[in-house]
Amino acid sequence: MTAAVLEVGSKVRFEGHSWTVVILEGARVRLVGSDNSTATVLVNYLFAAPDFELVGAPRPRVPPFGLLEELPVQALERAEAWERHVREVETGLPVPGQGGVPRAEFDPAQRTVAEREEAKASELTVAGQPTSAVTVRRMRSRYREKGLWGLVDQRTARRRSVVGRADERVVAAVIQVLEAQRERSSGTLSRLRRMVG
Repeated sequence: MTAAVLEVGSKVRFEGHSWTVVILEGARVRLVGSDNSTATVLVNYLFAAPDFELVGAPRPRVPPFGLLEELPVQALERAEAWERHVREVETGLPVPGQGGVPRAEFDPAQRTVAEREEAKASELTVAGQPTSAVTVRRMRSRYREKGLWGLVDQRTARRRSVVGRADERVVAAVIQVLEAQRERSSGTLSRLRRMVG
């Protein structure tokens, strides 16, 4: 059984009321009550509340906020753009809870999920980002599973080594040779290569 995730559209109980999550932004969550009241709270505060309950879930999973902050700006912007696309396919609106009327091709009352996926793929392709309905479906699945982090191109999230792809043994050998030569002449690159070899 997969753990439930606090995400846009999740139903929660908090401070004796039922709420719907409409926005997850950084460490904050925006809630809308059944009486249209709104609340913005820190996720940690929400989870720590004695009466907090993620309806239909044994335990909430916290999104990896710190990891998002370390991403390159372009990677985060691309993930956020995908989030708007996924939300539009799922709910009919790019930002659920802010009112408005869904565009006809994304209206859940008029179109099936498959039709909305096809429409989003066509829209993105026309906009210069070749995309298939399968890709849209995959991104929806990732978003449901991991939230915004699931939409991040994981190649941009890898930590880069200061020595690039160099073998760690070669780096250790170079450091050892340089340390041994510290009090001597700086020598030549060819001598360094020979000693490291």
